[in-house]
Amino acid sequence: MTTQPYPSQCLCDVFSKQYTPISTLEELRTYLQSAVTLEFATIPAYLTALYSMKEVDGDAYRLTRSVALEEMFHVYQAANLLIAVGGIPRFTGEDTPTYPTFIPNGDKEATPYIGLRAATPEVYRDVFMRIETPAPAEAPPEDENIRTIGQFYKAIELGLEYLEAQMPAGETIFHNAPGYTQTTDFYIGKGGGYIVKVTDLASAKLAIRQIVEQGEGAVKPGEPLVPTEAWGAYNHYGNRIDGNYGPILGSEPYELSHYFKFKRIADGSAPLPATYPIVALPKRDNYQGDAAELCDLFNGFYSVFLRAMEQAFSDDPAKQKLYFQTALPIMHAVLPTLAQQMMQTCVWEQGSASAGPNAAPTWQYRDEPLLAVQAETQALVARLQLAERQARTVTETATLQTMLGVLESVKEQADQMVAVANVTGCSL
Repeated sequence: MTTQPYPSQCLCDVFSKQYTPISTLEELRTYLQSAVTLEFATIPAYLTALYSMKEVDGDAYRLTRSVALEEMFHVYQAANLLIAVGGIPRFTGEDTPTYPTFIPNGDKEATPYIGLRAATPEVYRDVFMRIETPAPAEAPPEDENIRTIGQFYKAIELGLEYLEAQMPAGETIFHNAPGYTQTTDFYIGKGGGYIVKVTDLASAKLAIRQIVEQGEGAVKPGEPLVPTEAWGAYNHYGNRIDGNYGPILGSEPYELSHYFKFKRIADGSAPLPATYPIVALPKRDNYQGDAAELCDLFNGFYSVFLRAMEQAFSDDPAKQKLYFQTALPIMHAVLPTLAQQMMQTCVWEQGSASAGPNAAPTWQYRDEPLLAVQAETQALVARLQLAERQARTVTETATLQTMLGVLESVKEQADQMVAVANVTGCSL
């Protein structure tokens, strides 16, 4: 990028007139794709910790789940921003995060190395809280080697401002990518905010504000990088209980920013339950037997989910249905079911699930179609049915029956997804 001056009224005046801006639409689209990937990259890490919890009725579970849902909201909103300036959101192939990893464009000294770990106070404090660390209002924008997510979005906002200011009178940078449309009905979480349709600079800024303030929290000028009071950094915008849209000032822990939700867990205010004894570094090559097959199946459905997400932003109504008929069932039913079964399956064929180490999802993209995943599910169900008939002990029979129940429900989901793909003519 080349250094260019900003218009006199833009946000850059607050920071530095010598800041090197995002100066072309192509650069802006590249950084917005990085924003989509960044928001999505946090979700497998948060969900792995969530799935590792044996109890699902405690505050730690509910707080973590609420963050994961709100991160999906951030993914949708970042995707809308990208589409609004002519870009196309990508989730597959090279745009699928691989673990362990740093956040896209992250400063490796300032941002944590993100792994797929069981829930512990240390993981929440040393990894999750560091991902969501708030930036002070005076922090400079950063598009490379970013120290906080908020600074990355400042750079994007300044780029939007700059590029819009360079357009001739009556023209704008805001034109949806051909063949794609923004979504406003994908978010089914219960947190504050709603997905904004981005049509101009004002709506783009609103979209960015919702992402940053819901995640890191809003920090006032002069306050420290990490606020000392929770309520000084969790105000975010959304639909309030009075029916109006605006800053949410409530007193419920589920309205906290992500940083302070994780802080409650890290400091024990929301105690963690017991967890499954999963491996610290999930790796498919280290798995044997059932663990290996379950891992492949998980990654197969995860990959179908990613392809469905890409197509769901199409302006083709048939492809848009893939979100509710394919992506949503996979994320809310198939993946949690398979993940928790993996976490109760030893990585070694002759190992003990109670002692571990047990498997965990590796969240890897597989370039295999839905029909192949369906066939893989059917084959695994058939093998387990045969193994159940040949089981020699009551314990072995019970274990196989439990796994069969899981896989048979997954098989039903796969059959329904194939039927949807056949009706819509969509290739998954």
